[in-house]
Amino acid sequence: MKTRFILPFLLATLFTIVADAQVNTVAVDSMVRSAVNDNSFEGTILIADQGNIKYHESFGHTDTQQRLAIANDMTYSIASITKMLTAIVILQLAEEGKLELDDPLKELLPGIDVPKANKITVHHLLLHISGLPNEQDDIYAAETEPAAFVAQTLTNKRNTFGAFNYANIDYVLLGMIIEELDDRSWQKSIQERILDKAGMVETGFLKRGNYPDNFVYTYSIDKKGNRIKDPLFHIQNFFAAGSMYATAEDLLKLDQAMYGNNLLSEASKELMYTSYPEYNYSGYSVWTYRYPFAPNKPRVMERRGSILGANAVLLRMLDLNKTIIILSNNNAFNPDSFGDTVGLKEALMIEVAK
Repeated sequence: MKTRFILPFLLATLFTIVADAQVNTVAVDSMVRSAVNDNSFEGTILIADQGNIKYHESFGHTDTQQRLAIANDMTYSIASITKMLTAIVILQLAEEGKLELDDPLKELLPGIDVPKANKITVHHLLLHISGLPNEQDDIYAAETEPAAFVAQTLTNKRNTFGAFNYANIDYVLLGMIIEELDDRSWQKSIQERILDKAGMVETGFLKRGNYPDNFVYTYSIDKKGNRIKDPLFHIQNFFAAGSMYATAEDLLKLDQAMYGNNLLSEASKELMYTSYPEYNYSGYSVWTYRYPFAPNKPRVMERRGSILGANAVLLRMLDLNKTIIILSNNNAFNPDSFGDTVGLKEALMIEVAK
């Protein structure tokens, strides 16, 4: 080898080694297996650096009899991560001039009878500060269309307009706005505006009686450690608030599509990521913050989802382009664990942020 080629070769080799060392997969695997061994995690974990998968492993079983092992390519309910996709389409419509974020519900959905519809805007719905109530669990006992979901939910006790209240009705209404302005179903808007663009071929919409063949069904663990299969309710009623499924790799595709302008402009992404401390630090469907427990305090965008045993996390370190995706099929894993630095999610955050 000629001398002038040696230095570039060595530099390229060194760069590859350093890049590969940016995620300590040995430490990550140790953390994950420790959680698996003490029965606090079951499911799939994917960790990526610059969009390159560094760790992707699955643990546990899809059935209560523990006969069918979970594989990396299986699909999970992503619950309220669905809201993030709904918010992306709303911001796309704003970019196209089809709506303004301060447009009131009365103007956008004139046929829907909602209290204070002349005051509640798209902005309020995106932030969960509409003051509209939470639904009762029995709304999922029978198939319910979005307009009926809204009408039935409005019979419940209302909250204070302008105060944060995490309610699915906000995003059901946003899905209805999408259908009104985009002249197609919410599902088709999501498919064509996001899934097709991002190449998310293993992502779709759940409906009772129509689940993917490779779906990881959920269950709950009772106080005695028994695995109890979750009921198959009408999950499609969550509509634009929580009815989607995906694989971990497809969520990584979504994560990477959010860099650049393929889905949203930089201005729209900053609107989405803006955090409002007065509203529980919420942004438009996501939570964005400087993670205080890692020495370098990375800027994190986080979206969680939870429906019974389905617990999902999409965690993006925006300045580092590092990604943590956690999909679990039982209630042993807690996705909402801020400050629990010895818990699996935050231990991984601290490690991956290095």
